[in-house]
Amino acid sequence: MKTFRFVLPILLLGLFLMGESLYAQENSTLIEVGYLRTGKIDVEGFQLSKETTLQLEGSGGLYERLGNDLLFYGWIIDSKTREIVWSLLENDSDRFNKYRYSGVFDFEKEITLPKGDYEVYYAAGLDNDFEDNDITLGEIINLIFNGDLKDNRKNDIRYSRFSMTLRGPENSFTKNNPYKDMDAFADHALVSIIRAGNNEFIKQDFSVKTDVELNIYGIFEQYDREQFDFAWIVDSKTLEKIWPDDDTKYNPAGGGRKNKLVSEKIDFKKGDYTLYYISDDSHSYDIWNALPPDDPQSWGISIWADDKDKNKVTINENTNPYVLQLAPARNNAYLSQAFQLKKDMHIRVYSLGERSGDYDMADYGWIVNTDTHETVWKFRERNSEYAGGATKNRMINEEIELKKGNYMAYYVTDGSHAYRDWNSAPPLMPDLWGLSILGADNSNDFVLLDSAPDTEKNILAQIIRVRDNVYTNQSFTLSHDAKIRIYAIGEGSGGDMDDVGWIKNQETGKIVWEMTYRNTDPAGGASKNRLYDGTILLPKGKYTVYYESDGSHSYRDWNSSPPHDQEHYGISVYSVD
Repeated sequence: MKTFRFVLPILLLGLFLMGESLYAQENSTLIEVGYLRTGKIDVEGFQLSKETTLQLEGSGGLYERLGNDLLFYGWIIDSKTREIVWSLLENDSDRFNKYRYSGVFDFEKEITLPKGDYEVYYAAGLDNDFEDNDITLGEIINLIFNGDLKDNRKNDIRYSRFSMTLRGPENSFTKNNPYKDMDAFADHALVSIIRAGNNEFIKQDFSVKTDVELNIYGIFEQYDREQFDFAWIVDSKTLEKIWPDDDTKYNPAGGGRKNKLVSEKIDFKKGDYTLYYISDDSHSYDIWNALPPDDPQSWGISIWADDKDKNKVTINENTNPYVLQLAPARNNAYLSQAFQLKKDMHIRVYSLGERSGDYDMADYGWIVNTDTHETVWKFRERNSEYAGGATKNRMINEEIELKKGNYMAYYVTDGSHAYRDWNSAPPLMPDLWGLSILGADNSNDFVLLDSAPDTEKNILAQIIRVRDNVYTNQSFTLSHDAKIRIYAIGEGSGGDMDDVGWIKNQETGKIVWEMTYRNTDPAGGASKNRLYDGTILLPKGKYTVYYESDGSHSYRDWNSSPPHDQEHYGISVYSVD
């Protein structure tokens, strides 16, 4: 996909933001903004009918506590270009140097701005991000001011000093709605998520009728290579990520260092696409836990076509490309779904899971061929990639080929970090936490089943789906010397078996086969899950198959990750001839 860069999409925004105010304007020679409360910004708007000189006065502040610089400051941006035109942090940079100044200070400025619409902001925030500390902005303020002030401090004498005013001549300076330009732009964009708050999850499908170049502009939260408030664009049919790509640059957005800005033009091929946007539970337009970005209202993402290309893109209703879904998965989930393929097929598996440590998975899925007991697909950490949010969020999106037959898809989770109960930042697509199969070659040949069909043949004895504290047996007779297949799954650790099967010759009373730790292999899931799958030769005679389990870790009551073929937990004996 070809990518073109430009510094800001601002000039293009002007195509949408021209025209008169959408709201009634109020004549005024004075605008005041100031500190409201912890993490909140104060904003007002004004319009200049011609180039005008404005008088600015007010107070700012700098306080250093626990390795953080707490700043009180204001700034002004152009409503159409979204560029900063004045900032107390830049114009009084010496005042904000902690080695030269600490405390509150007054300022008086005179600035000249051209005709246009503007937004003026005031905020208090930490110059460092909270990930470096176990302390909140409110606690910092309490430490500085002895903890004797309440949240709503607009009328508090001590905090009333943290504010600034703008004065201008009546004939050219008019107060107006600070939100009108962003609202007008959002109304004209293909998709626009602005002033995004905490815990947002937004999904929007759109179609490109013919190849087109689209503008993308967004301000996100990114910290130490983890993304918290961010967006992806994926192919609606395959969920393959289209944007961002390896060339996408996240530039500083002003304010806290985790505020990142993306501004670029991207070539899109004809097709169907889905935009996903997610935010975590902190640092957004709702409330900031560090310095806000220079353009707070653009927190989110906007996508639009140039005027000449508007007819090439349309919004679609949300699509459902899935033929099977074990999602969204909650904590302590054990999900399964049987399905049948009526012919050899290519299917696409999309799965999200949680990595535990460097290589193991805590939440993961797999697929078993129930005709052969073979695990035909499983979530392997080494094949996964970052899924957004916390680094432990992993995803796999791959196409596989399966033979005609019967299958069971599984997905399991542990007791933490799953859908709607995340203990770290969630992935970009939280509703897909689990395992999903997307549109097969021919959906008529992909059939969901209520349960796995009983297709097993040549069963001599079978003890399966074994629960805790079981001791049971079954007998069978061989009319002639024969080769038999033994398929057994049990629990073993430290070289010994806890859930175990064996076969005894009824006539001699001797054990002719026994499941041991050494003759078994890993069965998937927890390392204590053990599997024997092999053949032995037995003389004709009468035999008894035994299986015994202890008081924990058995079918549907696992105390650790279950084996891949948990439906056959126990022992099965088949004739081979």
